[in-house]
Amino acid sequence: TGNGQSVVLRNDGDVIPWGNNVYGQTNVPPNVTNVIGIAAGGSDTAALLRGGTVVVWGWNGYNQTIVPANATNVVSVAAGLYHILALRGDGTVVAWGYNGYGQTTVPTGLTNVVAVAAGDMHSLALKKDGTVMAWGYNNAGQRTIPTGLSNVVAISARRDQSLALINNGSPWILNQPPTQ
Repeated sequence: TGNGQSVVLRNDGDVIPWGNNVYGQTNVPPNVTNVIGIAAGGSDTAALLRGGTVVVWGWNGYNQTIVPANATNVVSVAAGLYHILALRGDGTVVAWGYNGYGQTTVPTGLTNVVAVAAGDMHSLALKKDGTVMAWGYNNAGQRTIPTGLSNVVAISARRDQSLALINNGSPWILNQPPTQ
């Protein structure tokens, strides 16, 4: 879900959006076929197409619908409020759009990434070794990774929260330790 719009990816690769369409974020372009991944942002929607290309549509106030040339061989996408993250098959991350808080400034040397997630103004990457990297806005501690957090198998982000799932099934809100 985005900020007012929702989108579903069907098994056949069709995209079904609904909700707020002020900026055309629910108007799926005709070239969006063979979709294998989808992400709804603030006022835009990103689709990952079979073959590793990305298409973004909707509001373009921060050039988030202009996919950079190095966003190739993409295996996963995430959308923040006004920014997009693309995970490439080589384990590197490409980010574009609004960068007022450093949310599209991918940390130097970030490699071996297996998943990405985007909050409103922060970004997360899950590394192959089960650790998490975060960058961007930190007004609520959403990019402050708890000491010793490891064995993470999934991440998620929204607004000013960052979430991790540990391999024993325990959820962890990164900006708040779990209750015992």
